[in-house]
Amino acid sequence: MAEDVLRLLKEEAKNKGLSKLSRAKISIGETLITDPLEFNDLFSIISLGSPAEGVKLNIEISKLKAICSDCKKDFNPKSLRFDCPNCGSTNIKISSGREIVVEEVG
Repeated sequence: MAEDVLRLLKEEAKNKGLSKLSRAKISIGETLITDPLEFNDLFSIISLGSPAEGVKLNIEISKLKAICSDCKKDFNPKSLRFDCPNCGSTNIKISSGREIVVEEVG
């Protein structure tokens, strides 16, 4: 996942004409990250020699959210069993919590 973030940051730097990034705000789904400090440590190693070397990462964790395809109710799953708390349906779509989004770079 750290490599995915590095790839996205390199693309953003290129798109904005930046040769070096000093800060980046990213949103990572809670299903993808367990320890932001450990992620930062790993990222600092793999970003050596890239435009993101030494970047200050501001990591925002997006909560897991789902929507029931049957009753259209939004909810936050509390376990790995995804059934709608409103109608009990298992016809569920994850709407957030599995993404990596670059919010801002500079």
